[in-house]
Amino acid sequence: MSFLRFLGSKTFLYQILILLLVVVVAVYGFLKWADYYTMHGYELNVPDLKGYSLFEAESELQRLELKSVVLDSSEYYPDKPILSVISQYPAPGAKVKPGKEIKLTVNPSGPRLVKVPNLVERSRRRAIYDLESKGFRLGRISYVPYIGRDMVVAAQHNGRELSSNDYLPKGSVIDLVVGLGLDNELIEVPYLLGKNFATVKNILLSRGLNLGFIAFDYGTDTAKAFVYRQEPMPSLDKTIMRGSEISIWLTTDNTKMPVDSLTYFSNLVTEDED
Repeated sequence: MSFLRFLGSKTFLYQILILLLVVVVAVYGFLKWADYYTMHGYELNVPDLKGYSLFEAESELQRLELKSVVLDSSEYYPDKPILSVISQYPAPGAKVKPGKEIKLTVNPSGPRLVKVPNLVERSRRRAIYDLESKGFRLGRISYVPYIGRDMVVAAQHNGRELSSNDYLPKGSVIDLVVGLGLDNELIEVPYLLGKNFATVKNILLSRGLNLGFIAFDYGTDTAKAFVYRQEPMPSLDKTIMRGSEISIWLTTDNTKMPVDSLTYFSNLVTEDED
């Protein structure tokens, strides 16, 4: 009975009220602290840092109470300053809380070194595929007397012969020395007139020929340009050897397309009929 009387006493009620007051104050204090800790309702606009140096970008983020995480780009951009910001995440203008990490992708201090693939004794086509798949660029193809026709005899960079133990910056130009086979067979000069630049490169590559002098009309759009002159001119007779150079002149002016190109096709039709 005494316990039941205690539950109904003023002392018990005062204790309950004090406990409830403590709970309310604690919850209110926690919510205020949580708002402060999470900056509830307070957000920042992410600045556009593209093109900034790494030092400038980090200083700007620090000023805005943001953090930075630096990532190296897998590609080297020679036209951009080293250690400059190429991209960022979150994107410029995004809303973030203070203290948010901003990931910065920067241009590395130089091209990544890549191991030169073993190209010797590979077919010309396979060697070109191997070097381009590694991020290298094909340079000149020269031909020498060698028993293996269209087999790579040597690979060179700036005149120096390469081995599979060499490393070069990604994007380096590699020249190939390829075998002629047992004969010195001549080939026809391909017809390049009216063709665009990309098509010309593919035609010459497929026939083992090299680009020589390249001239563009002033202000010519490369993507829309076509060949209006070539040296030597196209021929149905076999007059040049593999590895020879073909020079081209490009324009977007349709009036420059030579009329005598019709003679070539006329002769071609005549030969086919024979």
